[in-house]
Amino acid sequence: MKPKYIIIDGNSLIHRAFYALPTLTTSSGYFTNAVFGFTNMVVKLLADLKPAGVVVAFDKGKHTFRNDEYPAYKAQRKPTPSELSEQFPAAREVLDALGITVLELQGFEADDIIGTLAAQGSGEQEMVIVTGDRDALQLVNEHVHVLLTKKGISEFEEVDPVALTFKYGLTPAQVVEMKGLMGDASDNIPGVPGIGEKTAKKLIDDFGSIDGVYANLDKVAGEKLKEKLLANRELAYLSKKLATIDCRVPVPTDMGQYAVKPNMEKIRAVADKYEFRSLPAKISGWFSAEERELQKPSRQESSGEVRKITTAEESCTILEAVRAQGILYFWAVSEGRVPDSRFTGAAIAVEGQSCYIPVDTPAWEQFLGLLTDPALPKVTHDAKPVYNVCQYLAEAMLS
Repeated sequence: MKPKYIIIDGNSLIHRAFYALPTLTTSSGYFTNAVFGFTNMVVKLLADLKPAGVVVAFDKGKHTFRNDEYPAYKAQRKPTPSELSEQFPAAREVLDALGITVLELQGFEADDIIGTLAAQGSGEQEMVIVTGDRDALQLVNEHVHVLLTKKGISEFEEVDPVALTFKYGLTPAQVVEMKGLMGDASDNIPGVPGIGEKTAKKLIDDFGSIDGVYANLDKVAGEKLKEKLLANRELAYLSKKLATIDCRVPVPTDMGQYAVKPNMEKIRAVADKYEFRSLPAKISGWFSAEERELQKPSRQESSGEVRKITTAEESCTILEAVRAQGILYFWAVSEGRVPDSRFTGAAIAVEGQSCYIPVDTPAWEQFLGLLTDPALPKVTHDAKPVYNVCQYLAEAMLS
């Protein structure tokens, strides 16, 4: 199986998390809803897609080469709320702890970095772009798919060339042709005044591109529409140029250098700082045994290790501590599809330490006792797979 690399639109996902989640703050009053949601989205992507590497691209500054072409580009946007802007440094801290590379470049947008990396998709490696910006659909091809954020912070829509044609009736190249005609209010791209999405779609359906439209103006229905097109030819081409992602940005394109290298010490530190109590457990569950060994702290830093619990004796103290704290923070690792799903282990967080309990051990049986205790509250990540496995096990026991 060829390696898969995830390219994340950092600005898009952080904004999505900020507006999708209610206001959250630490005990000291620091806003965390955006960084909390963003962190959960990234961790879920790591767990679900198991990528060979990850890059998060951010915008750097407000002025780009597009503003040189059209000074009014994105000029209408309101300032970022302070409650959100103050969370960007926290998001970067989390990414540093996770060992995920951040890329940004003055004069370019995150989209351009994403496009440049996505262009490395080939028969040898697959690219998955994660964003809420449909501009990225112009990058879709056989080796590049887009995960569009949908509802809240947990649902994504995967778009490949077939899905793009089926749902939107467009080829990837026609995404910018549409923008050239209809514009984009969110980016203050003008388009042709008086042409909306419906008319632009019909023109592209009929003539394939802006070039095709202007080469066949005599065949365009409606004198007023012809007049609009004739009067705004330069604006149409400028708008297309503004909407086109630059895939030749000077950033490192060897995807092998973007392997994820979590640092449990840093993860624990940011989890404590921003009060993300279950983050170490989530990461320890995702982090493979081999990778944990490579990242294991030195003896003097051993407090950051993830303990592997297998015996009943080892688990007694840990699980008693869970009952004492009054809540089970866990992440259960499962594999397979229902009805063949099964647990392979679980990571738990308790008293500032992270532990991993594999199945088929005496410790696992004790963990199941906690999991099935209705009086003990639970906090987990991506609960649906856990629910499915538990439901299947219950039905199997009753049958």
